[in-house]
Amino acid sequence: MSEGKDPARKKILIIDDEEDLCLLAAHALTMERTDLEVINARDGLSGIQRAKTEQPAAIILDVMMPKMDGYEVCRRLKADPTTRDIPVVMLTASSDPHLSQKAFEAGAVACLTKPYQRGTLVNCIDMALASVERARRRSA
Repeated sequence: MSEGKDPARKKILIIDDEEDLCLLAAHALTMERTDLEVINARDGLSGIQRAKTEQPAAIILDVMMPKMDGYEVCRRLKADPTTRDIPVVMLTASSDPHLSQKAFEAGAVACLTKPYQRGTLVNCIDMALASVERARRRSA
């Protein structure tokens, strides 16, 4: 079975305009969790489209991106019935003291400040995936 086609693997979509940061996050996740497949998008609009077509298990979303910031991307994802249930973890280098409040208002389940600890990112994704699984069991 080719990589990306294994139904046991969970897709994580990283939406970030900085390639190096995408690679670091992908590395952190795949070093800790062998059941994850990381895919990415370099801007908000392509991230929204990729989320619709790929239906990832979770999304890691940068706040500060050109054209459309992460808050708007998250609001659009949460407004769309095909993506609203995908948990979003936001990342930012901003020192805005209201960052977490803004992220939660937009629909994120967590917000981390860069630089983040690898374990913290993995724990956030683990919690997001667990919450989706609990919701699925409740609705079954």
